[in-house]
Amino acid sequence: MRVVDAIVVGAGPAGLATSAALTARGVEHEVLESARVGESWRGRWDSFRLNTPGLINPMLGPLGDDEYSTRDEVVQRLDLLAEPCPVRTGTPVTELEPSDGHLLLTTSAGPVRTRAVVAATGGENVPRVPPGAASLPRDVAQRAVGTYRSPDELPDGGVLVVGSGQSGVQVVDDLLRAGRRVLLATSAVGRLPTPYRGRSMVAWLIAAGFFDQRPEDVPLALQRMPNPLLAPGGHGPDLRALARDGVTLLGRATAVDGTRIRLDGSARANVAAGETFAQMVRVLADEVITRLGVDAPPAEPDADLPWDVDDRDEIDLRREGVTSVVWCAGMRGSHAWLPASALDPDGRPLQSHGRSPVPGVLLMGLRWMTRRGSGNFVGMPHDAATVADEVVRHLGR
Repeated sequence: MRVVDAIVVGAGPAGLATSAALTARGVEHEVLESARVGESWRGRWDSFRLNTPGLINPMLGPLGDDEYSTRDEVVQRLDLLAEPCPVRTGTPVTELEPSDGHLLLTTSAGPVRTRAVVAATGGENVPRVPPGAASLPRDVAQRAVGTYRSPDELPDGGVLVVGSGQSGVQVVDDLLRAGRRVLLATSAVGRLPTPYRGRSMVAWLIAAGFFDQRPEDVPLALQRMPNPLLAPGGHGPDLRALARDGVTLLGRATAVDGTRIRLDGSARANVAAGETFAQMVRVLADEVITRLGVDAPPAEPDADLPWDVDDRDEIDLRREGVTSVVWCAGMRGSHAWLPASALDPDGRPLQSHGRSPVPGVLLMGLRWMTRRGSGNFVGMPHDAATVADEVVRHLGR
């Protein structure tokens, strides 16, 4: 049995940031990765780009402020970050259990005994697919955000995209560029109107301290809302603009019964929710501009073009000519290997500022772990330092 002071599980950006922080503090450790470095990023679709600019992705290395990295560029930079780290790839961890004041990990390479474990397997790397998806006929192609690659792999015909979060709007754009007919089952997601008054909205939000908001300062319901929409290239995706481009906007999908998809008729309300958030961040940016005395141009009004939604409570895929469904209905983490005492009834890890209820177990890569920027490249170095300091304290150094 191997014995190591600390183990980091997961070699994505959260795990690599943690490894760098532990190394800086002189902590002996290993990083165990079930597949390859940055495996979940390797599974993104072909046209994928980060929806955040280089301005807030400094952990990836030198990037232009307005640079939006591709999938392959992100993977290459993660490989570079991993080079100095003690990573063991192809080593999945299947169980963790406390044992005589230590922690015992069951891995494909045998048991490992350690005093501290950092779970950095991420909070959003397993696509959510509703149980009813199994009732779709076999001739309807199904993909999720982890298996969709490009429009070319889908059969001819219309495509239903379920979910209008970050992944959904990028996939819709990919399909539109290929000339496909698209139906979009929407959800209530805020949007970032950008550029705004001469700069990226992200730049104004950084100046406003938006990404530094702490979980204790924000209601739990707000923390659980999807991240606001921001498209690669610095242009804020707008459901109204998608409708103008020919996308059929539907309400949220609530059930699947064969070729019938039941909907809740919320499309108009979902568009309104996005615009309410957009107005909130405009006000926030205006306040920053005034407070800092920035000489910024006036805001430009949105283009006033006609758009509409489809209020039906059900569609039939056959009648609509839909031959493919792409599920972009959110993601969940993969934490089943943690002990039950570390998880809530829904299987989400319990934590407070990265500390688990299980002594010696810490979390990384989760949204709202220490602040709004947690779970994103902008916040991971800060969170990694926090977690590494906790490891040092736990080890009694």
